[in-house]
Amino acid sequence: MLRTLINKMTYSMKHLQYLVALAEEKSFSKAALQSHVTQSTLSLGIKELERQMNTALFERSRKNIIPTAAGQKAVSYAKEILKTSRSLASEMQIFTNPDAGPLRIGVIPTIAPYLLPQAIPILEDIFPASHVQIAEDTTETILHKIKGGRLDLGIIAFPVNTHDLEQRILFSEDFILAAPDAMSVPDMLTIDMLDKLDILLLREGHCLKDHVLSACHLPPEKQNRFFEAESLHTLLAMVNQGYGCTLIPEMAVNANLTTLFPHIKIHPFLHQSPSRQIGLVWRRADVRHPIFSTLSFPEAAERKT
Repeated sequence: MLRTLINKMTYSMKHLQYLVALAEEKSFSKAALQSHVTQSTLSLGIKELERQMNTALFERSRKNIIPTAAGQKAVSYAKEILKTSRSLASEMQIFTNPDAGPLRIGVIPTIAPYLLPQAIPILEDIFPASHVQIAEDTTETILHKIKGGRLDLGIIAFPVNTHDLEQRILFSEDFILAAPDAMSVPDMLTIDMLDKLDILLLREGHCLKDHVLSACHLPPEKQNRFFEAESLHTLLAMVNQGYGCTLIPEMAVNANLTTLFPHIKIHPFLHQSPSRQIGLVWRRADVRHPIFSTLSFPEAAERKT
């Protein structure tokens, strides 16, 4: 019944705000203060909603202001309507000013800690009016959320199939071998020599695992099966204890991640180093397409373009 009433009637957004405020504060004076109106204005707004809905929304007494069953349902719908209204206003702001509105970015964990410190200031400078929101996630999830409109931009590693999304490669980086310092590793390290080593990799679902296997021409069964890690930090902790070797991105080495582990030694490849590409991905129809297509992080690109 209440859903039918809401569908048929037009309610003031201010009145819905009063409704939610009163339900949260359980006090007309506090709700009025939260809503930046007088108590009488808020009270009249609640009465108008009750008139339009033809039902009491609150039980009133000297000590308590409690939503009725209908009031609880109305508050639930009001919150949803207000949230949608704010989202709509934010989205519309993007169309009038592409630099404004939220900028939701997904970054894979093997990039985020090393690239974001230099990327965030650049993004804030290019999008000064935007609220930048960043989340770590797997490549698959980031692509899915971009396609569904829940993210705007992805910072991921390639190669990967982005299907109908736009993509732009920013730079390439090498993989470097991290091995226990007690292990004898040839100074003239080549990719072919990896076949004789126990390799620890991230678990299924992390693109770094696939990139390492592909770049190093290693079969899937090459991975040491007794352990799969969730993070580079965990991989290096296992290497530090002598349980095998791993390959880590150059940006992690440049960020001194390996210095946290006293029994690890890094070994660059002599030539034809295995590598991955770092880039951006976004929806082609995004109004910020021209900006995304020229976006770059110069300090990162200096590593290898």
